[in-house]
Amino acid sequence: MRFRGTVAYVGTFFHGWQIQDNAARTVQAVVEAALSRILDVPTRAHAAGRTDAGVHADGQVVHFDGETLVPADALLHSVNARLPWDVKFLSLGPAVPSFHARADARAKRYVYRFSREPVIAPREALFWAPLSRGADASRMDRASRRIVGEHDFLGFSTSGTPTKTTVRRVDRCEIREDGARITIAITADGFLRGMARAIAGTLAAIGRGRVAEDLVDEIFAGNDKSLVPAKAKPRGLTLEEVFYETLET
Repeated sequence: MRFRGTVAYVGTFFHGWQIQDNAARTVQAVVEAALSRILDVPTRAHAAGRTDAGVHADGQVVHFDGETLVPADALLHSVNARLPWDVKFLSLGPAVPSFHARADARAKRYVYRFSREPVIAPREALFWAPLSRGADASRMDRASRRIVGEHDFLGFSTSGTPTKTTVRRVDRCEIREDGARITIAITADGFLRGMARAIAGTLAAIGRGRVAEDLVDEIFAGNDKSLVPAKAKPRGLTLEEVFYETLET
């Protein structure tokens, strides 16, 4: 039987989603250990996307195969009881046998959170990245519109992840200002490694007035990674939602 679940986690104390030989604590490793104990067989969990170390998720989607007579609601409770505080299944149930968390995903939305507050409260410090008090959200908003559309995002990517093409379609790149806080919500048909943080870092540098708004166009024109300012810190980034076409179970 194939199962589909939505997973949320605080990425601060994980070395990203994917299992790694040199990193014992990854989200995938912890989730698979819990599932394997419940199902009593080694179980592989496949995610919609691989978040980097320190990146959070509110709506990561996974699928896995297994056999159990435990009802879905009881299975959700049993798995969560075996997971640590910083990762939990929000939902879990049967899926059609063909469902694939990554291949069936049509789009993802990442949200980056900046704070211009002089002090970020400790209970929020894991999720908000500091930004200069003088950063101009209107400059960031104008520059963000240049991100929207189908582009080659090679310049905004980190080397090391094989992919057939570095072209992605960004449907939305929205800047929201709420007092001293600025969020960037990016919805795209896919993300290259480091792409969301590179975009956030570039928009932040534009907001601070350190680079011109048309830097985005220059990066696209030359696919030049050297033009990209420092990537934003991982703690401000959250995979908020993965979008699918409706699939009947």
